[in-house]
Amino acid sequence: MTKVDKRRRNTRPSKYKPRTPAQLARKRELWAARSNDRERAKREDEEAALLARLEELETALREAGQDGIHKQRHVTPLEDIEDNAKRFHVLKARVERLEALWSINKRRRETRGKIIIGGALLAEAGDAHFAGDDELLARLVDILDRRVERVRDRLTVRELLGNVPLALRPGGDLDEDAETALQAAGEPLPDFDLMAETAFAQEAGDALVPSELDPDYADLDQAWRAA
Repeated sequence: MTKVDKRRRNTRPSKYKPRTPAQLARKRELWAARSNDRERAKREDEEAALLARLEELETALREAGQDGIHKQRHVTPLEDIEDNAKRFHVLKARVERLEALWSINKRRRETRGKIIIGGALLAEAGDAHFAGDDELLARLVDILDRRVERVRDRLTVRELLGNVPLALRPGGDLDEDAETALQAAGEPLPDFDLMAETAFAQEAGDALVPSELDPDYADLDQAWRAA
């Protein structure tokens, strides 16, 4: 096998002609055009997905009793927006807004559903109790004893059901008072001074919201104000 001197080989002139400035400029133009095509295709796919999601959200909200984005005043239809970039940003903003509205609506529906189910069970248990059948009420108390853990919630439930035999904490004594149960469960005692100030403020005309009594109930503030 004939050995090749690499130093001589590397110094040999290339058989390919170097590209002219015009050819290099043309290459850059083609590369930029391909990049623009890829970006345009990506944007079109994203816009199609957003349009599909917008239609889905509008249909869901309309069926839930709320109008879609086009029912509001001063809203320009997407087809009337000629600038592609502006149309895409407007579409994205509308989808994000409807996502938020749908999330709020879904949460309200879930809360309403829980209230309806709870009210139906309470009514059924009350009717059965007056009829002399406490089986349903006993089953309901057993479920609450297994599912409800907070002392304050258990106290509310016990009073709502007519002081049924429900301990204020899991495994606690039926005769245990609320303060002892709170200390045993490691839950902080309520700020009675703050509660008194809140009550006076309410009498003065200030609105009382659930979060002012307990931060855990802050998610009910909006519905409380609306009511």
